[in-house]
Amino acid sequence: MLKICKTQNVIIAILLIIGLTVTAIPIFFPSTKAAIDSGWTLVTDGRAIKAYPNLSEYVWQKNASLAPNGPYDKIALHRLVNPGITPKGVIFINPGAWGSGEQLISNPPESNFTANENFSQPIYWANRGFDVYSIDYRFHFVPSNATTSQLSFMLNWGWDQWISDTKEAVDKAKQLSGANKIFMAGISLGGDTTMNYASIYWKTDLRGIILLDPTFNGTQGNPIVTSLGKETNTYNLTKALAALNQSGAWSFEAFSSWGVLPSGAVFIEKYALENPNAPAEYPPGTPLQPTINPMTNQTWANITEWNTYKLYYVFKGQAGAYANNFGGYSNTTLVAQKMSAADRFWPYKLMVEGYAFRDWTNCPYVTYDFDDHYKEINVPLLAYASELYQNRTGTLLFVNGINNTDFTGIYLPKYSHSDVVMGTYSARDVSEPTYQWMLNHTLTASPSTTSASTQTGQSATFTLSATGGPTPYTYQWYEGTTPLQGQITPQLVVTKSLPGIYTYFASVTDSMAITTNTTAITLTVSPAPTPTPTPALTPTSTPTPKSTSTPTSVPTPTQTITPEPTITQPSHTSNPTAGFALSGEAIIAIAVVAMIIVIAAIAIAIKRK
Repeated sequence: MLKICKTQNVIIAILLIIGLTVTAIPIFFPSTKAAIDSGWTLVTDGRAIKAYPNLSEYVWQKNASLAPNGPYDKIALHRLVNPGITPKGVIFINPGAWGSGEQLISNPPESNFTANENFSQPIYWANRGFDVYSIDYRFHFVPSNATTSQLSFMLNWGWDQWISDTKEAVDKAKQLSGANKIFMAGISLGGDTTMNYASIYWKTDLRGIILLDPTFNGTQGNPIVTSLGKETNTYNLTKALAALNQSGAWSFEAFSSWGVLPSGAVFIEKYALENPNAPAEYPPGTPLQPTINPMTNQTWANITEWNTYKLYYVFKGQAGAYANNFGGYSNTTLVAQKMSAADRFWPYKLMVEGYAFRDWTNCPYVTYDFDDHYKEINVPLLAYASELYQNRTGTLLFVNGINNTDFTGIYLPKYSHSDVVMGTYSARDVSEPTYQWMLNHTLTASPSTTSASTQTGQSATFTLSATGGPTPYTYQWYEGTTPLQGQITPQLVVTKSLPGIYTYFASVTDSMAITTNTTAITLTVSPAPTPTPTPALTPTSTPTPKSTSTPTSVPTPTQTITPEPTITQPSHTSNPTAGFALSGEAIIAIAVVAMIIVIAAIAIAIKRK
């Protein structure tokens, strides 16, 4: 019976240890539980970028939360960051049609292609201290060799799914980076995603918006933002979806305007990269159209020459709309590399739903009428528009219809659509100005010093400076983790009566409710020196005046004065840790660890008996 009791005691002790350990994990690793519960799985942990060993790529995947949830309803989040620094800010990039986070960010060391910051904005910004994220949407997981007859499920992928997937990825990016608000960029059709997302979540998630040649800005067949106020309220989304379903047009194939179906432009680009001097044929033996170079009336020298021409006229014969390689603003090999890494299929429902909510005031066909809420967006916005894709009038068509006067529109003469993100001069004309714009809109705060020393009873003064973000700023100073009552100015004056080591920092908040903290200030307070007591004076005897009478033989005795003893005040022994306060989390963690050790020791003792 005694043995059974001992065994039970040991089991109870072990269970208590396990329970306390599980309880302690969130204290030491507060993000662990949240990361597990969110459903994300880390599939790439710190992979190097081929030409930039200082940068690392991380990739997470999950099953998308919003129905439908079929075999391809997955999303992924890519992160590109220099893990050895504290990032200056966070930017989340929405890819364009057929684009992905993998296409934008991934360039592992074993790749045959070497990405360079001169034509890669994610690398450019990560190299300069930003934490960069991008998403793989659901279509990224659809096999490129699928046939269009197998893609009926894509008719269920509309803007509800798109924005829900983006929200999941943004929340994960915020969790990983620790940022409460981020910059969001949108490339081409990713500009639609960015604006639609902002119409719902600008207040909670966004620091600023960056539009990189958005499709809704120009004349390429999509309604533009200026359709606000010009709605006809006639577009029949139900009828449009039924027509798509009847014709089997559930997906929109990448670069289908080339007229190369069913070969697929993505496969042609891969073949052209691997065989740059091959005949202008794909599949081999099948001549590509046109068979004669219209610019020279000669047969194509090779598939690269054909590809250069095709890229220039990719959009239904509009010269230079996609790539201005003849003007020197594009590089055929770089554009082909991007296109070869594109996803082949994109859901048509996104396009027709976009037509519907832009043509209606209070669109009855959609859950949320995104563009009707653009005017409520109150964050800074930076927009780029290329001349050859957007328009040829020399004006920026995007109209500032948002609720923020901090709007910057940049028109790019001679630029084509792809040149904005990966052109010959995109680093100079787009990447660097965007970087500077983000810096100017990133709230930063720094103290006048990070360490100081003083003595008890003496004052120490600290000041801070803040830049970026809209003013006015509000301030709050902290000692340790405790806010100091009334200390809400850029200056802090501290006087301590006890020696010790104290830490301070300030929290600064701008008018957009963005908050940043300064680095910590360490104040070392030593005891004031003990004053030296004044020594007691020894009185001397009053001299005896000379007598005029004849002295007698009896001598005058000498008077001896004993001085009062000097009293020395005892000095105080300094305590170097006085005034140092542990955080509540640290105290709890220490207590939990102590409990685990004690319980483990008791369990072992019981077992030995």
